[in-house]
Amino acid sequence: RTNTQMYQFLLNWLTDEYINPKYMGQDAVFVHLFEKYHSKGVSNWLNEKQLTAISNRAYMLMSNLIGEKAADLNMVDTAGKPYHLYDVNAAFTIVCFWDPTCSHCREEVPRLDSLLQLKWKKQGVKIYGVLTENEKEKWLEFIQKNNLKDWINVYQTEELKKSDADSQKPGYRQLYDVTQTPTLYLLDKDKRIIAKKLTWQQMDDLLQIKLKN
Repeated sequence: RTNTQMYQFLLNWLTDEYINPKYMGQDAVFVHLFEKYHSKGVSNWLNEKQLTAISNRAYMLMSNLIGEKAADLNMVDTAGKPYHLYDVNAAFTIVCFWDPTCSHCREEVPRLDSLLQLKWKKQGVKIYGVLTENEKEKWLEFIQKNNLKDWINVYQTEELKKSDADSQKPGYRQLYDVTQTPTLYLLDKDKRIIAKKLTWQQMDDLLQIKLKN
């Protein structure tokens, strides 16, 4: 820190490098930089807009770092009965945030189900599918049409959203960095995050490696 210019250059470079990292899991470096440096007010050369962007991104990542326990999700199933993420008992849990009006989801969700039926179900894998948009009727129609009977299909009611907001609890979008759909997470039996933001092909490849080990 005695060399002000070098200190400023390195902190800026490392922040830019890891705010959108090339490899899964390296976002932990960015969160570390935020907690140890930016949140302490040492990067006073940055303007308010830049600092806000860094803070917002850090808060979107803090709760979903690889190796950490995933946040529980307070949801209800298609029958309106409570079904929390931590109610799922499985060797591996895939959490899929999706939207029936999303064209990418309409392609990927049936592929995930095909893998579930073909091998994942026998391997102790369960899918916890979360509706991300207020499209309940289209969601139920898609579930029925594509026979997603072995999924744990859940959504968050307006009452549950209000309860979380009143309690000042972060929503699932922040907890899981859900900025697009589908967003996939792989959790172990203790609900620790093994991987995130994978494609269905990457999910299967990683699962088979984990199962062999």
